[in-house]
Amino acid sequence: VVLSAVKVIIRLLDIITDNDKVKSVVKSMGPPLVTLMSGESEIQYVALRNIQLICQKRPTILHSDVKVFFCKYNDPIYVKMEKLDVLVMLVSESNIDQVLMEFKEYAT
Repeated sequence: VVLSAVKVIIRLLDIITDNDKVKSVVKSMGPPLVTLMSGESEIQYVALRNIQLICQKRPTILHSDVKVFFCKYNDPIYVKMEKLDVLVMLVSESNIDQVLMEFKEYAT
C-alpha cells in the first residue's frame, strides 16, 4: 500500500506547480519508505527496488535517511547489493563522509 501511494503521489507531483508544496510533500514521503526497511528481507528487497526507481525520479526524497541503507551483517546478499545501489544513488556532499566511512568498514 505504501509503495502504491508513493507512486501515485510522485505522478501527481508533476502536475503541481508550487515548488514549496512539492518540497513539503517530498519531505513527508521519506518516513513511510524508511519504515519498509524494518520488515522481512523479501519486503526489504521489493522496497529497495522501488526506492531505486523513486530516487531516479525524485533524488532528494531520502537524502537525510542514508543510514537506513547501511548493510547489516545478517542481511542476505541480495538485500546488501540493493542497499549499496541505493547508497550510491543517495550520496551527496552533505553525507559523503558517512557513506565513505561505511564503505571503509565493509572493506575491512
